[in-house]
Amino acid sequence: MTAPQNVTRIAFTVVAAVVLSFLYVPVLTLIVLSFNDSVSISLPWVGFTLRWYGEALANVGAFNAFVNSVKLGICVGIISTLIGLLTALAFRRAIAGKSLVLASLLIPLLIPGIVLAVAQAVLWNVAGWIMNLWTSTLIGHLIYTSPFAFLTIFPRVHRFDPNIESAAMDLGALPLVAFWTIVLPQIAPGLVASFLFCFTLSFDEFVRTLFLIGSQNTLPIYLWSIILNNPSPQTSAIAILSMSFSLVIVATGSMLLRQRRLIGRRSITEPGS
Repeated sequence: MTAPQNVTRIAFTVVAAVVLSFLYVPVLTLIVLSFNDSVSISLPWVGFTLRWYGEALANVGAFNAFVNSVKLGICVGIISTLIGLLTALAFRRAIAGKSLVLASLLIPLLIPGIVLAVAQAVLWNVAGWIMNLWTSTLIGHLIYTSPFAFLTIFPRVHRFDPNIESAAMDLGALPLVAFWTIVLPQIAPGLVASFLFCFTLSFDEFVRTLFLIGSQNTLPIYLWSIILNNPSPQTSAIAILSMSFSLVIVATGSMLLRQRRLIGRRSITEPGS
């Protein structure tokens, strides 16, 4: 390896280390402080304790906010995935204004979240509608997550050979039967990935929720409120538990998708399958 290559390699290593430190050192600090037997979120280290996790798990307000986040995330994941699936299926055919529809679907990804949140909050206030978890917040999250659902599902649908579906219908299968028995099993990993991705986005979303939630709470909003009013190591424990829950969802989805791929490969390679 030449000297310039060594310099380039060292430079990339330093940059990577700085970026990773910027991303993960605050999280690691939060984890450490959540076990610190101190009444404030700060050093020095006083001693190891699980007290803050016990208080976090017994916190009724945090639990209710967590339940709201889970319910909202499930609804957002299901509806976003359905919207993404129907849109991806529609894009398999020649439809009028396809480019305009695609641009309209993807524009929310380019607009800052706070701009969309403020615009939606202004619309609800002007119209005189009451903002709450299942109206304004749900719609705001769907506007945010539906483009991601489409981008996750569309490659699966696009790669599927429509001639296979046509052959099934030529043999007498109804369109719905052909979709249910042939198309759906092939694109199922994309649907699972879309649901889990949209669920996680909704569960962790703060900015849009802050402007559209009304008088209710989700877990990010609850965390924000206690940080402003009464910060304590319990806040760190709640944050770590929330992050752990999101990581478990992502890991579960990855395992399900990996298992699905293994089953698909096995069905192809094994004789008589």
